[in-house]
Amino acid sequence: MDEFELELEFESWEEHYDLYQQKDWPALVEYCESEVRRCPDDLHAAERLADAYLRNGDYDKAIEFSGKIHREEPDISSFQHRILDALRALGKSEDDFDWVVPPEIVRLTLEFADRCYEFLRPKRTPRSIYDLTSEVGCHKYCAFSDDDLLQFLSQDARFNVVGDSPVTADISVVRKSKSRTKA
Repeated sequence: MDEFELELEFESWEEHYDLYQQKDWPALVEYCESEVRRCPDDLHAAERLADAYLRNGDYDKAIEFSGKIHREEPDISSFQHRILDALRALGKSEDDFDWVVPPEIVRLTLEFADRCYEFLRPKRTPRSIYDLTSEVGCHKYCAFSDDDLLQFLSQDARFNVVGDSPVTADISVVRKSKSRTKA
């Protein structure tokens, strides 16, 4: 690779970023497809293409493309997650795909609420929805939206939820007040 090609490669993120910011999904798909053709072994480029397919509403293409990578690299969870996102968008479940390695999926259950509680209990400061999904979900596929999680925790008396947006809400556990009486 000569110096010019290296410079193009290094600055390629800028065009991707601009198209993403403009939400020009068809152009982003075209750009990502050309990037994958240029660097077919680049898994980051492949991941960006799978994401572009999803954003453009090309769910079948996202499943087909991510499925091909999943069969070659079954332990890379990001491609599993893209497949699951596309299946979900099509109204399907994880049972509608032939997995080489089945994905680990987190659902809104009492067990998940208990894990959130155990994570938050020793914390002195409230945490965000992002903290909960990344720490408690352990980077597994969360089969719910941030809004769903916020509403779910708001309905559990063990949690104190301040804010109504997943981006700004702070979540902590309800502390039992200690009564102070003079003897």
